[in-house]
Amino acid sequence: MFTLVSPDQSTVPFPEKDGEVPCRFGYPVFQKSGVVDLLGNGNDLALEATAEHYSAQWGPEVAFLDFIERNPKALQFMPSGRLGWPGLFDRIRERSRDRLTLVFDAGCGYGGIFSRLFADRVPEHLGYLGADIHLALSAIKRPAGVPLSIARFVRWDISRPLPVVQQFDYVICRNALMHTPDPPRTLRSLAARLKRGGTIAVSVYARKPLLREIVDDGLRARIVPLATPEALALARQFTSLARDLQASSGKIVISDDLPFFGIKRGEYGIHEFLYDNIIKCWHNPTFGEKYSDIVNFDWYHPPYAYRFMRDEIVGWFEELGLRVTVAESIPAQHYIEAVKKA
Repeated sequence: MFTLVSPDQSTVPFPEKDGEVPCRFGYPVFQKSGVVDLLGNGNDLALEATAEHYSAQWGPEVAFLDFIERNPKALQFMPSGRLGWPGLFDRIRERSRDRLTLVFDAGCGYGGIFSRLFADRVPEHLGYLGADIHLALSAIKRPAGVPLSIARFVRWDISRPLPVVQQFDYVICRNALMHTPDPPRTLRSLAARLKRGGTIAVSVYARKPLLREIVDDGLRARIVPLATPEALALARQFTSLARDLQASSGKIVISDDLPFFGIKRGEYGIHEFLYDNIIKCWHNPTFGEKYSDIVNFDWYHPPYAYRFMRDEIVGWFEELGLRVTVAESIPAQHYIEAVKKA
């Protein structure tokens, strides 16, 4: 279903078996456990650090998809369950019932979108390509009845143009654009893979109030350089702080709007006020300490973690000639959906 293209413009179908892929990328390209590695051994330290972070976060030791499948109500606490994603996935599945529908999942993470698109019955005409830079792609569970011929994973830097011949009906980038070195350039690369009339959807971190941004940046400056195991262990302190703040019964009353700080007057719980305005420290009983740690680790440790105003992202889409059809926000994230003009 998909065809690789190398820098010298030679093309080859994705292989059916593990082994070397006969493309000329300037380094050996291998498929292992159904995953084609198109990155080789790079020398970009930030890229390698990002890969190491997400290899731990989405690897089999954490098994985040297993956790979500055991605890489906956890999605209601996650931006991916509260923005436009569920409706988009339903539309993709419906479209693929009677016509070929190709999906590029850029920054496919732990396989949540893959699992959702192929849940229950396998859509008859759905083709899926997931890409990420982490080393745990082969650990993503493949639902029964989903062969390599219709669903593939590639290890790839999504900020660069995807080296396949096909254009896609849907390009999806959930919670990954802000983790690339140059998000506008990444969006441009993603939009280039979209068919005319196709849909692109992204979600990104929302910019927070002033003090929260300052504290986040200061903490990230200390945490990003840490080795992955050390950073993951440190995340437990943020979880513990959140748990104890949530257990506090006191209230904070702000009598006036404070626009410089981005704080509105009102009555707040202690954790609610500190979390929204001062410091991200997350805990949720459904997640428990282990997976609450993962949420805190995900916020503070990736080398890139940009935050944006919604109008800023909408402007990028419009500059690329994409017609924005959905632009919605919650305090944590923005969701933008757009169509490439026919």
